[in-house]
Amino acid sequence: MTAEHLAVDGPALLAAYQYAARHLRDSAAAIDAINEYPVPDGDTGSNMSMTLDQAVGEAEQAGSTTVTGVLHSLARGALVGARGNSGVILSQALRGLASGIGDVAAIDARSLANGLTEAATAAYGAVSNPTEGTMLTVLRMAGERAAEIAADLPNNGADEPCIATFRGAIEAAEVAEANTINQLVQLQEAGVPDAGGEGVCVILRGLMAAFLGTVAPAPVLPLREISRQDGHAGAQFGFCTEFLVEPDGVPIDVEKLRGIAAAHGAESIVVVGDESLARLHAHTETPNDLVRKAEALGKLSRVKIEDMSAQHVRLRTSGSGAGNKTALLALANGEGFDSLFASYLAVTAPLGEIVKPSAGDIAAAADELNAPDVIVLPNHKNVLLAAQQAKSLARCTIHVVPTTSVAAGVAAAIAFDGTALPAPNLAAMTAAIDGIATVEVTIAQSDRVADGIRVTAGQAIALLDGTLVAAESEPVDALLAGLEAAGAGEADLITLYLGEGIAGDAETLGLAERFEEAEI
Repeated sequence: MTAEHLAVDGPALLAAYQYAARHLRDSAAAIDAINEYPVPDGDTGSNMSMTLDQAVGEAEQAGSTTVTGVLHSLARGALVGARGNSGVILSQALRGLASGIGDVAAIDARSLANGLTEAATAAYGAVSNPTEGTMLTVLRMAGERAAEIAADLPNNGADEPCIATFRGAIEAAEVAEANTINQLVQLQEAGVPDAGGEGVCVILRGLMAAFLGTVAPAPVLPLREISRQDGHAGAQFGFCTEFLVEPDGVPIDVEKLRGIAAAHGAESIVVVGDESLARLHAHTETPNDLVRKAEALGKLSRVKIEDMSAQHVRLRTSGSGAGNKTALLALANGEGFDSLFASYLAVTAPLGEIVKPSAGDIAAAADELNAPDVIVLPNHKNVLLAAQQAKSLARCTIHVVPTTSVAAGVAAAIAFDGTALPAPNLAAMTAAIDGIATVEVTIAQSDRVADGIRVTAGQAIALLDGTLVAAESEPVDALLAGLEAAGAGEADLITLYLGEGIAGDAETLGLAERFEEAEI
């Protein structure tokens, strides 16, 4: 069977979307650079990429091998993980695609045309005030051309290969994208086509390349010099506000949700979903008020609030306004660790010297980050359970890396990538703490026997991963004993954190001589 006559079944479809997601990820920065409408905040490519990544992740986890199963998993994942105006519209297009293609064993020309047509219809229906010259137009033109091609085939394309029809749809999408610059004043003034439309073209090209076994071409976009004194300098764009609404005893009234946003005076309103799960995207000056009003309709989750004015400043200074996809919350004590975690893009919350934070404390601290996904570093064995329990209390989605010491938390934070999704971050951060041993030295406050060792008040004690391993008269002696117990002689790296009132370095503390093979 030639590529032109390929039967696109469930496995082939999932493999194509996996490739398209990688292609969109590689193209995201170029798309960000031309982001001008509706707000020049430089994150359209990143938002569409994250949305498609979430969609593909859901489909992979679902494990379906049918066209219907793959399409519905993609739509579900995109709805839950959608980000930004473009991402929410993309999620609705994927939902329409699934509905239009329907229950088929393999995608033929007719089902493809139906799917692309319904994808555009669903996308238009999600937007309160559809605007031509955007990704909506690109989706519509692709669907219309696919329908025309299928109509000229025997039996309207039923049982006919879909590749030629798909190729025609892509060509129409590319023509529509090139013409967006003539449809919106903002695009004309900036000299760029629509970023969301380019994202659609990139996805379609990625799918086609995967079907044919070729390499998708990188987007060829106009070079844009972003001036620090551009026409938007000093402009205020409000806050991009998004959240999921889940039923709380009664079905969700989607139209009422849309009405709340409209009555609130929000702009760029996109509402997708149904009575079982809905998502709202809007631009507003008062995001917290909108969130509070929407709470009357159900349980809110994955709340995200981003300052678009700050994003635009990033766009003018660094060429991208895209913010972090995932936030990082570390529990710690002391200015030193606060500063260290901040250097790795983490926000800190008090770990507590005696009383440890509750699940509610952790959930509240995570929600304050206004990110849909927050990775939490508990950094103490007695906080692990509370961090896990916080998942059910937070509006955001909490992911926990099981760090049991602040030192392990730092190692995990070093592996954190704010531009990556939670899954790859969790894998990298969990791997980073594997094999780490933590030695903590402190002063005993009372006489006692613990872990088989007798301790006198005032002695310096060393704990290895929470277990008492040495009691000495001097802190340095306790440190050396603890490191020996931890097998530091075989270690590649020893990191030393000095507490208040402790002075010294690797040589003066005796570490360099004792552990010659390790980098300290």
